Amino acid sequence: MNILKRIFGFASSGVSDQLPAPPKVPTSSEPGPDASSFINAKDWLKAASERDFVWSDLGELALPSRAIFVGDPTGGHDYHMRASTGLEVDSVRVWVFESGPEGSEFEAHTNTLLWLEVLGTPPVTRDSSLDFGVDAACLAFGDLETGNAFTRLSDLEYDAGRGDNFEWLLPHIQEKPHFARWVDIPPDAHRMFIASTGNDGGFAAVWLHDVQDEISGILIDIGGRASDLRFLDKLLPQRSES
Repeated sequence: MNILKRIFGFASSGVSDQLPAPPKVPTSSEPGPDASSFINAKDWLKAASERDFVWSDLGELALPSRAIFVGDPTGGHDYHMRASTGLEVDSVRVWVFESGPEGSEFEAHTNTLLWLEVLGTPPVTRDSSLDFGVDAACLAFGDLETGNAFTRLSDLEYDAGRGDNFEWLLPHIQEKPHFARWVDIPPDAHRMFIASTGNDGGFAAVWLHDVQDEISGILIDIGGRASDLRFLDKLLPQRSES
């Protein structure tokens, strides 16, 4: 059912249950805000989300392979590598739109958007996507070689008698109910980004383009629009190939 919600453009209600109620309730057909009214993508995404959350800058993701993976890091071995593609940039800036420190540990720092910023210009169209599912309320992304290093970690851990890469990752995802952080994959400290989703189900990393048809960034929407759970990329028209 959660995969179908991604296909039809809506987030899981399980995530939204953790988030504040919206100030208004439009219909699911209501379009997003006009991009021309905003100076950058993060302002547009915040307005479109209808959430009074905060943006946290988690730093730069270097892409020496010029390719990226995104997926579930808890499936063991190479399960996280099911969705990957080339990306014609050397790095992206990682931003997390989250609820901030207020509330209980089950409410604080709830993630609703992950934004991998390229140009950061206001988006006007959506393009291709990497679709993936999660089974332990956690996702990961990184450079393709980082993904390969995480796969190889299973063999290293097995040889050391400690299990697989999931067993290695487990302490990092059990510290707090909600998290968005880097982990260094041994033995060469490849950096992988992990984030809690608050729920299992289907998600996507979606390329968003600006009015000049340049890549603004890659959006991973966890919570959807507050009023109707519609994924924010679905508020934008599909990019024309012409």
